[in-house]
Amino acid sequence: MAADQRNFQTFTYVDDDAVTWNKRGAQDAAINAVDGSTALTTGAALWPRETRRFHTRKAVFQDPTTFRTVRIIVYTAAALAAIVATPPTLALHVAGETGTVNYTLIETIAEVKKRGKTARQLPDHA
Repeated sequence: MAADQRNFQTFTYVDDDAVTWNKRGAQDAAINAVDGSTALTTGAALWPRETRRFHTRKAVFQDPTTFRTVRIIVYTAAALAAIVATPPTLALHVAGETGTVNYTLIETIAEVKKRGKTARQLPDHA
C-alpha cells in the first residue's frame, strides 16, 4: 500500500481586521471545500509563527469513534460563519485506513492577534 503524504499549500488568509496575509495550510479536498481557502495573494505578508497569543481562527473536528481530532485553519470570517451555521462532516483519510473517516465539528477557536496599547505616563516628582 502506498504511503499517505500530507500536502501543504500557501493560501490567502483574511484576518478579522480585513488585512490580507498568506498562510501555509493543508491541501486536502474535503478541508479546502469548507475552509474558505483561495490561492495566495502575491505581495501579501506571511502570517507570523503561531503562538498562544497570536494565531489564526480554527475549527476543530472530531472522529466520534476514536475521539481523534483535526484542527483546520479557517481562512475567512465568512467561511467560519458558514461552518457554524451548517456544521459540515469532513470525510478525511486516515493513515493506515483504506477508506475515509467522518469527522464532526466540536469547537471553533477565535483568531487572536497582538494589540498595540499606549504606555502609562507617570508624573515627575520634585
